[in-house]
Amino acid sequence: MFSRVTPAVADNKSRLQRENQALAKGENYFGGKMSFHTRRENRVRNHTIKGLALAAGAFLVAIALSAPANAATLRRGATGGSASVVGALPGEVFWTYYDTTQTFVPCTSTTVGGCNVGGNGDNIIRLINPNGSANPGIAGESQQFVCAMIYVFDDDEEMGECCGCPISSAGLLTLSVEHDLTSNFVFGNNPDSNTQGAIAIVAAAQNPNIITFGSPSNGHLCTLGQSGACNFGCDPTNGPGFTVSTSDNLLGSITHNQVVAANGGGSTSGLTEIGLFDDASGDPNNLIYLQNQCGGLVGGGTFRGVCHCPTEPTF
Repeated sequence: MFSRVTPAVADNKSRLQRENQALAKGENYFGGKMSFHTRRENRVRNHTIKGLALAAGAFLVAIALSAPANAATLRRGATGGSASVVGALPGEVFWTYYDTTQTFVPCTSTTVGGCNVGGNGDNIIRLINPNGSANPGIAGESQQFVCAMIYVFDDDEEMGECCGCPISSAGLLTLSVEHDLTSNFVFGNNPDSNTQGAIAIVAAAQNPNIITFGSPSNGHLCTLGQSGACNFGCDPTNGPGFTVSTSDNLLGSITHNQVVAANGGGSTSGLTEIGLFDDASGDPNNLIYLQNQCGGLVGGGTFRGVCHCPTEPTF
């Protein structure tokens, strides 16, 4: 008696297809059953991956949408309109120190005062006016002069010179401490009093009238009767006085030429350029003091105490 044998059906499915079919039935590939917890973990994992993918996509879209808005706020030329400044404006009041030819003295157990540092030559101050337009001929653009009101102190904290210097839009004012700011001290050219000290620089708008051609002036293009410290409408004294505003600000640095103690003895020298110390809008009481002291300093008509200002008489 012959028994009928049912031929086996060929399984032409690929391994990947059989694995997916087994997973869909809740089985693992080897024929066993996945537990309830394992299936739930797989579902949670799938949802988590999808959620992360959606969140990443949304984040990239947000960056893409915000890029034009951020670019429009940069302080640079743009075709879509004028740009605005983001963050804090440059300070209206700056302080710095100078150290020109102060003698280098090594520190010892008996040294009194400053030591291990000295001056090795002139210091250079550079000021830039970032306000207004350097091309006032363009429609809608205008020049904006900003005054650098400068007050120079010796190492005894006494004001020795002051002056006001105009800086045009995108203009650079370079000042030699030895030549421009300390060579006319009211106390005389004493090498012990004006080789080291502090300098205050206040940004302000032009305060007295500017005198151009044919009119009597103080000799520096300011109204007749203004002190010699006034240059091209920048008077640092209390007559007429000034106030600070965020509409007028400056940027600047100072280059020092110094000698400092070296490891193992001796000394080393070199140049360093650092930004001016930003005092924001300054102390109101100190601003009044600076103007009053400067007025008393240069009010005698002797021109002592007036610092030299490389003016920009542009008409």
